[in-house]
Amino acid sequence: MALIQLRGLTKLYRMGDSIVRALDGVDLSVDSGEFVAITGPSGSGKSTMMHVLGCLDRPTAGEYVLNGQRVSDLSDRELAIIRNRYIGFVFQTFNLINRTTALENVSVPLFYARQANTRAAALEALERVGLRHRAGHRPSELSGGERQRVAIARAIVNSPVFLLADEPTGNLDSRTGEQIMQVFHALNAQGVTIVLVTHEPDIALQARRIVQMRDGKIVADRPAEEFVRSGEIPRPATASHVLLAPDSPLAAAMPNGDRSPTYDALPPRMMPGANTALGCGVFAIVAVLASMCIGMLVPRPTPDQLAVAAKPPTSLSVMVLATAIAMLLGIISGVVAIFWAKGVMRRIRTEPGNWLGRGRARAGGLLGWLVVGFPVLSVAYGIVSRMLAARG
Repeated sequence: MALIQLRGLTKLYRMGDSIVRALDGVDLSVDSGEFVAITGPSGSGKSTMMHVLGCLDRPTAGEYVLNGQRVSDLSDRELAIIRNRYIGFVFQTFNLINRTTALENVSVPLFYARQANTRAAALEALERVGLRHRAGHRPSELSGGERQRVAIARAIVNSPVFLLADEPTGNLDSRTGEQIMQVFHALNAQGVTIVLVTHEPDIALQARRIVQMRDGKIVADRPAEEFVRSGEIPRPATASHVLLAPDSPLAAAMPNGDRSPTYDALPPRMMPGANTALGCGVFAIVAVLASMCIGMLVPRPTPDQLAVAAKPPTSLSVMVLATAIAMLLGIISGVVAIFWAKGVMRRIRTEPGNWLGRGRARAGGLLGWLVVGFPVLSVAYGIVSRMLAARG
């Protein structure tokens, strides 16, 4: 079974009246232990591919299976867990914390994974990149190559299933960049799966396999040896194809193939959070109705009972407390439903695609507003009633 499987992966972005098809039906498979370079000119879709592979973004359509688990439809919390456990990130700008040592920087993923003994694992990771002797130095005391090696150690400290590198040599000179590539080769020889995103042909040729992208599609997927034998390198191309919205004034001047895709052609997908908004709204209504029913069952003590008893019976106190708790839970769930519904509707408006869940989000938000507005209306009704009674 492949470690990474992409099937029909599509990602659309809305830019004003235009739709950018950043990924256009991408199919890709990466086996465990491979060293793959994703390359292409600016705007080819490789950065979007990196975001999807790193679970930093969700596809508009298609399927992403990582290590046998479908991750394209997971929640934000579940995606964060996947990123921490299965993926190691190496960025072009290092992204180190300047006020802490190299050892402490490498320990950050272990801290978020809630591991107790972080020092031993962090030192082992630094040893693998040849920087154990620099564990106590801060980033400002390290060279650019050393900082990138610290970033690599941080990426592998959790023993991820694959390493995702975004232009790892972009901020380094050629000699230092070659040293970093030697580190990647050593890690790959140890069994680490590496996916490297770069626009530099000479860096891409050092991978075992090159995936070339253009206009959001994979146009070449071959072993690096074939590029070396033929002398071919990825050729520059124009920026990513921009698709105009149907109602754009410029759409009429474009060929039919250059207009925006109809969203009906994309498989319908439920927008994450729509079911949560509806569920919270329904729970809020049920909780409020339950509190009202309990309140109706609470017996009102007579004046004689109040005169005899200094405090109400225990059963009465329990019922009053249950009424208050049910009402409070209903109000909290109503507020949560409102915020979830707003987030879902905002994503549906801004993210192109054949999204489902509008009705569920709206229903959940409406139920939330009814629940939150109920106490306000009740208080307002009581105040008005008292004012009218006082005047009468």
